[in-house]
Amino acid sequence: MSSPIVHIAQGIGSTAVLYPFIGENAVVFGLSVILIDIDHIIQYVDDTKNLNPKGFFAYFNVLGNYVKNRNIEKDYLCINLFHTIECYLLLLLLAGLFPVLYYVLFGFLFHHLFDQIYMIKNKILY
Repeated sequence: MSSPIVHIAQGIGSTAVLYPFIGENAVVFGLSVILIDIDHIIQYVDDTKNLNPKGFFAYFNVLGNYVKNRNIEKDYLCINLFHTIECYLLLLLLAGLFPVLYYVLFGFLFHHLFDQIYMIKNKILY
């Protein structure tokens, strides 16, 4: 996972670049780039049974270091719901009824692209 600051910068930057072309939909796109990571909060609460946001970033720093160093348990499984093909397919289907969801889908995919680049760069392949 890239840092939240990186995704916030990507969201703001993409909104600024796209706004002249797609208008207010650029805001939806930019917010989607950032807000897709809400599923990480779900993961944090599920793993720690803690609603205190103070431990959120510390938890992911520790988890990230374990993943980078290959020290994480082999049976650890985390599914970030908004980062899955099922979520993307659901957005694609619902976008037929609510076209604004195309911009949410594209924002999610844009975000996921940068997550994949980060993972490849750091040799975190799974």
